[in-house]
Amino acid sequence: MPQKSVNPPWLDRTLFPFRSRFIEIDGNTVHYIDEGSGPVLLLLHGNPTYSFLYRHIVRILSPHFRCIALDYPGFGLSSEGPGYSFRPRQH
Repeated sequence: MPQKSVNPPWLDRTLFPFRSRFIEIDGNTVHYIDEGSGPVLLLLHGNPTYSFLYRHIVRILSPHFRCIALDYPGFGLSSEGPGYSFRPRQH
């Protein structure tokens, strides 16, 4: 499966300074950030965005909440596995 770069040239890390984490799920490499502590806020993006959408929210809320934002397979820094259809059901 092709891996996307953790620091692709199109991603300005001054705007998105969070630590990138990855997990393998059903043949997909899923990127996520996990910032802060406290009650968990799971931030799920729509199509065709990715976790970058939540950068300001994570900065503001991470002192009070554990903010987890992921990129669906094939979006942002995640990579889709063979046969991934990009349909909401698979997200």
